[in-house]
Amino acid sequence: MSQVVKKPLIKRFLLPLAVTCGLLAWLFSRITPQQLAEAASQLDWPPLLLATAVMVVALYLWDAACLPTVYSVDGNSWPYARSLYLRGVSYLGGAVNYELGQAALAWGMARLQNIGVVRMLSRSVLLAYHGILVLLAAGWLGSILTDDPRMTRIRPYITAGLLIAIALAALFWSLPTSFRARFRSTDAESFLEGWSLGRSLRLLSLRAVYFGILVVYAAVALRICGLHVDHQVVLGSIPLVLLADGLPNFAGLGTRETALQLLLQPERPAVLLAMSLFWSAGLIIGRLAIALAHLWGQQLLLPAEDNPTTPPNEST
Repeated sequence: MSQVVKKPLIKRFLLPLAVTCGLLAWLFSRITPQQLAEAASQLDWPPLLLATAVMVVALYLWDAACLPTVYSVDGNSWPYARSLYLRGVSYLGGAVNYELGQAALAWGMARLQNIGVVRMLSRSVLLAYHGILVLLAAGWLGSILTDDPRMTRIRPYITAGLLIAIALAALFWSLPTSFRARFRSTDAESFLEGWSLGRSLRLLSLRAVYFGILVVYAAVALRICGLHVDHQVVLGSIPLVLLADGLPNFAGLGTRETALQLLLQPERPAVLLAMSLFWSAGLIIGRLAIALAHLWGQQLLLPAEDNPTTPPNEST
């Protein structure tokens, strides 16, 4: 029994922490703390702080708008305020571990609609797939719009990844009806139940805006920090950085910074490292602040609520 418990613990917590520590150690073997501190002291902090705050809030507001498209089952609907609440509270774990945040969100959506958590977790897989497809498409578009060697050398790999992702979708929808009927009877039925091509296209457009916020933020932050990178290179590289965020890590630390260094190959790597660490810190602190604000507000309203798990301002 103890071995069964230890394995998930290692996979979900120790492995991401080890990856983050290893990548940060590699970065600091190339860029000394003194170089990083000197670069950080030269940054224009007020506009960078403003841009980061706007990015965190915009992601939160838009992500909440995406939730009904992903998680609604059997035509269920709920107020936008409830999506804000569930997304915000999930940041308590998601700010430091993506999988933990998605699990919390799936649990909240399952309770909201009185259905199984496994079914909602399968919708999270659908969300991840659509996100990967959008990021690969954006990276491919950016790579073909420029002759920058940083993009041309990885263009074949982006193209291959995009074609594989599209082929998987085509294969899935071309499955025989009899096979899909058997698949529908499993716990992963929500992959098919109520899902359609139109719904996929709607979700793809929503995720394109979501990731577009991050691409715009990266372009603005790079310019504020004096790192002049062509917009086409930003469009081609930042989606790949966001894909790297999906690897095992602790709060996005390490993978984001390493991917930026490898893809952009800046003339001033210490400045880019300072910017990317501020990016990571801004997401962590901002999302934790949103989560704690929701919990604090819920506690203030608790005496007036019949159900302590019910978000404020919801309709019955």
